[in-house]
Amino acid sequence: MVDTQQYSSTTSAANISEDFLLQIIDKDDNKTSGEDVVKKALMLISEGEFKSKDKALECAQHTFQFAKDIGFTEGIVEAGIGLSELYWHKGEFKMALEYAELSLRHNETIKNQAHEARILKGMGNSYLRMGFMDKSLNYYFKSLNTYQQIDHKNGCRSVYNNLGIVHKNKGEYEKALSYYIKSLEIKEDAENFNLRANIYINISILYHLQNQYEKSLAYLEKVLKIPESELGETIFSNVHNNIGQVYVELGDYKKALDHIEIALEVNTKIGNKGGMALSYQEIGRIMELKKHHEAAIKSYTEALRLSKDIGSLSDEADCLYSIGHVYYQLKTYNIAEDYLLKSYQIREDLDSKQTLIENCKLLADLYHDTERFPESCSYMKHVLRLQEEHSKEEKTKLLAEMQARFEVQQRDMVIETLNVKQELLLKANQELELFAGKAAHDLKEPIRMMSSFSSLLVRKYGSQLDDTGQEFVKHIHDGAKRMEKLLTDMLTFAKSGADPSQSVDVNLNDILYIVKSNLKLKIAENQADIQSDDLPMVKAANVAMIQLFQNIIANALKFRKPDIAPIIKITSTSYDDNFHQISITDNGIGIPKEQAKKVFIIFQRLHAREEYEGSGIGLATCKKIVECLGGKIWIDSNEGEGTTFFFLLPKNENK
Repeated sequence: MVDTQQYSSTTSAANISEDFLLQIIDKDDNKTSGEDVVKKALMLISEGEFKSKDKALECAQHTFQFAKDIGFTEGIVEAGIGLSELYWHKGEFKMALEYAELSLRHNETIKNQAHEARILKGMGNSYLRMGFMDKSLNYYFKSLNTYQQIDHKNGCRSVYNNLGIVHKNKGEYEKALSYYIKSLEIKEDAENFNLRANIYINISILYHLQNQYEKSLAYLEKVLKIPESELGETIFSNVHNNIGQVYVELGDYKKALDHIEIALEVNTKIGNKGGMALSYQEIGRIMELKKHHEAAIKSYTEALRLSKDIGSLSDEADCLYSIGHVYYQLKTYNIAEDYLLKSYQIREDLDSKQTLIENCKLLADLYHDTERFPESCSYMKHVLRLQEEHSKEEKTKLLAEMQARFEVQQRDMVIETLNVKQELLLKANQELELFAGKAAHDLKEPIRMMSSFSSLLVRKYGSQLDDTGQEFVKHIHDGAKRMEKLLTDMLTFAKSGADPSQSVDVNLNDILYIVKSNLKLKIAENQADIQSDDLPMVKAANVAMIQLFQNIIANALKFRKPDIAPIIKITSTSYDDNFHQISITDNGIGIPKEQAKKVFIIFQRLHAREEYEGSGIGLATCKKIVECLGGKIWIDSNEGEGTTFFFLLPKNENK
């Protein structure tokens, strides 16, 4: 943490900082003001006039302090940005964030958009290196938006590159490549060799991850063709680290070590702890592959120490796992278990499913080898749960991408005539329905087979299975049933509300009557009271409106309070000349404020399956129906106090 006393404005602190800066810039007392002192110091820092990062950091600290003492806000912001970036290059990401946040607060006074964009990008950089991908994306998009507002091409180019890195880390290689290409496509008046080198490195990493090692090396060689004098030391070290990693995959450990040791030497010289940690990790991996276990543990341990110093939780977890893996190979199970459990805890906190699966598999193997079978079984079950969740997330991404393409088509069609728009929209909808129908049909068949044969297995051989065997068969049968229901709901989602040509004048009172008939048994079982205003006519499809109202009302019946009969109130008001606002209010269990944004995300469940059944698609379907009609949907809810769903529906032509 940053020492808050360092920022208190005292005469002695001001004198110390001023004296230091005067020695650095050789000030002429008669002509130079305090603000000029700060500006000159900042210029020296930005132009790289200091022989070491530590000296630049010391000067930036004094500049920041002196700017605060004389009340020079512009200087405070610029010095804070400099400190943040210098700490980032040293791999001290928490300190980098501290100064970035301070700079952002002071920048609110002067409202300098270029500073704001640079600070936000820096915060994204720190969260990226600490392993918080979603946070880094949030800051990068804010930075990109600000850079675009001021038409800052170099800034946009840099952020596009960094967005590519995040999507690469998330395993979304196509998205990553598209951002790298966007970055390369932005032309500048002056060539930025470092940024171009960064993009080449990042594209090479994508090819590396896809086992296309020759292509990966080709892009790294492009970087080495850039004059060394034009490259920053950090980039120079990254190139050699990455070349080393490629040679590891090709099995040439000697070449790999040669390049990684070059990177380690450069990073040690400039004090880049993040780069040093990466080099030690790679050296440890090579030693492990060569069966030099003691040397591997030594390198991994040094990488772990450095990762803790810089606060990179994802790197810390990787190092703990690697050390545990070596001890597992040595059959030193008690030490291996300790490291693996620590790694597991960090990865669980980071919600890193892919690496958690890796952890759980090795822990399951370890417990199996030490004949602790209940623990082994428990971790294997966790692997299955994580794989199921990861699979759902991948499906969510796929559907989201399809929906995004669909929405892009809608925006592009604004320039077309109404007939052309309808034709393209219908085609997109038909393709979506065809894909969903084909996928649902083809996938349901093997799932039905799993369900049928698991039932036959129990009937014919059930008496020969022990309790564990019968439990496993039950998991297979239950999983198949859930998957079949999920596919049916996915098909419903794909077809819902996507064809505006089906819109007609719909009386919502008639829709409510049909929905109440459909839910008659559930309404009676719950002794629910459904109250309604006289509802308006809207322009929509009958089937879509039935889906919309039925999903929300069924939700209210499901998430009722125990021992309290549900009361559901439906009201309508005119929103503007084009839309009616409909509200559906219940007296159920409500939704915590922090989870309110999640309710419309497909496959997102706020409760465990054991508490409430469902696939997590119903409310996502409602959102799609409303948005395809040009409206929007939102909620107002407090935990324990019920929920109100609001949505806008287009008025019919005879308003």
